Amino acid sequence: MVSLSLPPNPTKKDLEQIQEYLNHHQALQQKSKTIYQDKEPLLGSKLIIFKHKNKKQKNYYYRMYVGNRKYKIASLGTNNVNEARQLAYEEWHRLQKHIEDKGDVFEKSNDEYLQDYLKYLDKQLELQNEIKSKKTVEAKKTSLKKLKTLLIPFKRPSDINPDFLKNYIEWRKLADVKGGNWSKKHKNNPNPPTDNTMHKEICDFRGFFKYLKDENVTHKEINYPKIRLDIKRLAEKNVPFTDEDWRTIYQFMPTWIKKKYTIAGEEKRLKLQEKGYSKEEIVQKIGLHKKGVKSHFYHKVFYNFFMILGNSGVRCSSALKLKWQNIRYETGRTLFNEDGTITKGEIAIISVPFDTKTGHRKVPTPTGKWFRDLWKLYADEYKKEGKTLKKSDYIFQNVGTDNSKKDNYFGKPLASSFLLRLFYELKNELRFYKDIEFTQNYTLHSLRSFYVNKRLELNVPVPVVARASGHSTATLLRHYENLNVLNFKDDLLKQKRIDLSKSGFIATDIEDTYQVDEEL
Repeated sequence: MVSLSLPPNPTKKDLEQIQEYLNHHQALQQKSKTIYQDKEPLLGSKLIIFKHKNKKQKNYYYRMYVGNRKYKIASLGTNNVNEARQLAYEEWHRLQKHIEDKGDVFEKSNDEYLQDYLKYLDKQLELQNEIKSKKTVEAKKTSLKKLKTLLIPFKRPSDINPDFLKNYIEWRKLADVKGGNWSKKHKNNPNPPTDNTMHKEICDFRGFFKYLKDENVTHKEINYPKIRLDIKRLAEKNVPFTDEDWRTIYQFMPTWIKKKYTIAGEEKRLKLQEKGYSKEEIVQKIGLHKKGVKSHFYHKVFYNFFMILGNSGVRCSSALKLKWQNIRYETGRTLFNEDGTITKGEIAIISVPFDTKTGHRKVPTPTGKWFRDLWKLYADEYKKEGKTLKKSDYIFQNVGTDNSKKDNYFGKPLASSFLLRLFYELKNELRFYKDIEFTQNYTLHSLRSFYVNKRLELNVPVPVVARASGHSTATLLRHYENLNVLNFKDDLLKQKRIDLSKSGFIATDIEDTYQVDEEL
C-alpha cells in the first residue's frame, strides 16, 4: 500500500485537490469492480480478456494497451474462452500492423466514415473552400453511393483490400446490384456509363481516401483502375437538339401543359370510354390519376425554363441560383417574325451569380418575354398564399405540391433532379401521344449545347459565344470541334433566323448587345 503524504496545514485548495484525487480513484475502483469479470491476462497488462458485468450477453471483451496511456476495448463476439483468446491475439496482431501503418486504432466503420465525409463536403460547400457548387456535392454523393456498395465486404478502413476496385469497370457496365452500379432498366438512360463518367467516380473515391489519410484514419494505398478519357466521347456528351427535335418539343409543350391525366390515367380513361362509361363515371374512377393543379403550374414553369436556357446558354445549375434581382431588361432589339417582318423584342440581361461554376458574368439574352411570364406566374401563386413575390426571391422556386401539408420548402430553389423528372415526363408523353422516340439521349444540358451550336451556325463570332456561354474560347472549340459551322450567305442567314424564330429560338444577334454596363 502506498502512503499518501498530506500537508500539516492544508489550505482550501489543497483539500479540493485531495477530494478530487479521492473521487477519481473511487471511480476507478468502482469501474474496475463493475466492468471486469472472468478477467484473464494474455500479454500481461497489454492485452486481457474479460466479460462485461453490465452486459446482458456474456460475451468476452478484450482490452488492449495502445500507447499514450490509452486502451482499446471491444467485444469479441463469443462466450467461449478458447475462441476469445484466439480472437484477441488475432486482433492484437491486426492492430499492431495498423499502428505501424500509422492508422487510427479507434477507427470507426466504413459507413460511419462515409457519413463523416459527407458532412465534410457539406461544410466545404458552406465555407466555399474546395467546393463552390451544390451540384458538385450532389454528384460526389451519387458516386459515394457506389463506393458504399463496394465496401460492404469490409467493416473498417483497415480491412479494405487495396485491389477491391480491380473489376470496377466491368462491375459498372455489366452488373445489376441494388444501390450500386448501372442498371439498363432505366428507360430514360438506357446506356451504360461512359469512361468519362467512371473516371469522375474514381476521382470522387480518391477524395474519400485522401480524407481518411488527412484524418490519420488510414494511410493504406488503394490501387485505382486506369481509365482512359475519350475526348471525342466527351465532346458528344449532352448532344444538342436537332432543329427538328427542338421544334417537336416546342410545339408539343403547350399541349403537354394542358393534359388532364397521367399516362396511366389516360390508358384507363380510354378503356373505360370503350366500355361505355360516362365522363362523370370515368372521373370518379380515375380521379387519382388526374394531374394536380401544382402539376400544371410546374409544367408552365418548365416551359419557361426550357425556353430561357435554350435561348441563353446558361447552365441548369446557374439558372436555379438566379434571383429576380439578377435580371435587368432592355428593349429595342431586333426580332424576326414568322411572316418575315421585324419587330422590337425585349432583352433580359442575366447577372450570373458568383457562386456558380464559372463565377459571375453578365449575359444579354432575348428571353425577356419568358422571364416576364414567369414573374406573373409566380406572383399569382404567391397571391393565393397571401404572400408577395420579391426581387430577392429565387426565379425557379418550390411552391409546394398538391399534397403539401407544410410549407418548409416554399421559396427554396427547385432541384435539378425535379426538372429532369419533368423532362422525362415530357418525353414519355411524346412517346405515348405522338409515338415520337428521339434517337439521341437528350439531357437538360442539351439546351446549352443547342444554344452554342445555333449561335455558331448563325455566324456569331466564337469569342462572343464563348463569353456568353461561360466557356473559354479554347474549351468551346474543343467541345464543339466537330460542329459543321455553316457559312451562310445573308439571304440564307435571314431565312435561318426566321425558321428558328418560328420554333421559339430568338435569333437576335448578340455581338452588339453583349457589351453591357458592368453594374446592374
